[in-house]
Amino acid sequence: MKTSKLIKSAALLFRGFTFATADEWFYLESIKKYKRRNNIGMSDKDIFSLLPFDAKFDKLFGDLLSTSYALDKHPELLPEQYYSLLTRDGERFILPLRPELSQSTDGIISLIREKGNVLVRKASNSVKTREHVCRFDGESFFFDEKALDELGMREKLEKLPSGTIITELVKSDFAPTLHLAFLNRGDGPELLFSVLTEAQKDCAKNWYTQNRELSAVGEDGNYSGGRIESFHDIEKTLRGIAAEFNELEYMNFALRLTEGGFKILRVDTGADLTYLEHFNEKTAEFIRFKRAKKPRFVGFKRALTIIDRYFWSFRAKRRGFMDYMYRGWKKALREDMRDKHTTAAEKNWAHERGFLSYHIKQYGLTEDNWRDCLSDRDYKWLRPLNNEYRKLLWDKVTLRYCLDKYRQYLPEYYYHIVPRNGKTELLKMPDCPEGLPRSFEGLLTLLREKKLLAMKPTVGSHGIGFYKLCFDGERYTVNSEEKTEGEMLKFFASLNDYYNISEYIVMHRDLRRIYSEAACTVRIMVINRCGLDPVIENAYFRIGTKSTGFTDNIGSGGVFAYVDEKTGHFHDAEVIKEHIISPCPLHPDTGVKIEGTLPHWGEVLTVIPELCRYISPLEYLGFDVVITDAGFKILEINTHQDLHRYPTYNENVHAYFAHKLELKRAGKKLC
Repeated sequence: MKTSKLIKSAALLFRGFTFATADEWFYLESIKKYKRRNNIGMSDKDIFSLLPFDAKFDKLFGDLLSTSYALDKHPELLPEQYYSLLTRDGERFILPLRPELSQSTDGIISLIREKGNVLVRKASNSVKTREHVCRFDGESFFFDEKALDELGMREKLEKLPSGTIITELVKSDFAPTLHLAFLNRGDGPELLFSVLTEAQKDCAKNWYTQNRELSAVGEDGNYSGGRIESFHDIEKTLRGIAAEFNELEYMNFALRLTEGGFKILRVDTGADLTYLEHFNEKTAEFIRFKRAKKPRFVGFKRALTIIDRYFWSFRAKRRGFMDYMYRGWKKALREDMRDKHTTAAEKNWAHERGFLSYHIKQYGLTEDNWRDCLSDRDYKWLRPLNNEYRKLLWDKVTLRYCLDKYRQYLPEYYYHIVPRNGKTELLKMPDCPEGLPRSFEGLLTLLREKKLLAMKPTVGSHGIGFYKLCFDGERYTVNSEEKTEGEMLKFFASLNDYYNISEYIVMHRDLRRIYSEAACTVRIMVINRCGLDPVIENAYFRIGTKSTGFTDNIGSGGVFAYVDEKTGHFHDAEVIKEHIISPCPLHPDTGVKIEGTLPHWGEVLTVIPELCRYISPLEYLGFDVVITDAGFKILEINTHQDLHRYPTYNENVHAYFAHKLELKRAGKKLC
């Protein structure tokens, strides 16, 4: 990034922009000759300063592939997706999105021959996005209007950048794009506006000029050039879809009308407001409301945070780290310096080689073998191993929406606590029983019915912030602390961060014999190198103790047992105390022997690889699974899991990380 742009970008951050919205604005500024003024006098820059409206969840529709996961329940409304072009291990990576397609450029050529035409574009829903048509007329290939022979088309395809997606080209005799935007405050979506747009002639085919406002569409389907007969049915269908995503306050569906109905081309979450000229009163009121709720400049504490992040980002980038991983490494070194269980000489020796000092004894490190282990520093340095689609698993709510196809293997999600527009709101999630109100009183009614509920931060790990909510018929408790009904309501209202309330998962009865006060998880490592052949490479069983409270955190005194990934047999349990790993054949609180076979392991071996093929863009995953009486449940999926006792991993895992390190040291981009 040029210095002048970097300074401008920093200035925009203090006005409430994010790096992403600043980049979008810079692009629009570069094509300002197409600028149109809207009727409320708000500039594109002002609109971008308000975005994203729903910062944690607009990623659901930030690109076409994510949209396909979010709307998997409605495949008939989406164009077919054929290929995603990504970067993996420093090279272009062709990922087929349908099982019958070949994983090669030849496969793409064959697809164009078969279909006659396909749409090629960057997957991201960015103002920069341009669309291209690849077609074959029986004799010649065409990229847009340029005729090519097969070799020329092959060369063109091989130059397509990472992030490109190849999809069905939706044809229609009705040329304009229909947009229906909904406002969703949690009590049911309200239609904000509906307009038609078309590509502006004789202009560069970018997102901004492809969406020139043509005509408003009335609630009866009438517009300046005629009437859309199916408008009422379309509006009803889209209203139902918008109602599935209460976390998104604003959704704009861009549609192409077809002979059999319509196809959703994309879902916009706010940037689309920059190409509109005529806001109706409802939309203008919404924008003014968002403007009033968001200060024009960030506060002092936020400004310090931005400066701090810039500082760490600059330092991290120079060393090849992601900023928060570099920050985490430096913090770990400082904490390790205070460790009283290793000497200063051991600390210096370990830190020079990229390890934390307690791993000297845990790994048995010596001058002869330390190079055989992946160091703590290098593991942080390697992040990210997964591409941008790791965003789909970052939080538990997004995971629930994107893995709806596998909802039977997820906890039931009932409510979501969100800070919105300056207050704490409760939103209903997909599994909330019908008839329950969207209120904390409704949440208490659910607790009385279910007896047990789990409340977790929407984004978090290691069991931090976990609450076990109980009702025994007379008393309410939060993590065993008794509360009155009034205190429960005050507790919920006091939360000023994102929390989701879900089913409390109860372990299989055979495993509860070992320890029953926590839902103990099995961590399963999966590596999916080619996107089509995932392999479970490691598993271990984490068991809670009195020291860990209602979680199974090993670092807080939990027990872990090795699991044979082929049979599910768990054995050789150990515990870490003051960084020393010791055998723990009997549970320290219950005295029960920690050995046996995990129930339903055959189902785990079938479903987990199948799910990994479904989210095939991601190659390195860590599943946290609870085995239940009925099967198993996935609590979360990690995209850069904690490594536990690296020397005990198999040779495939060692080779995987050694290869990644070799590539990164050679300057290759891993993803």
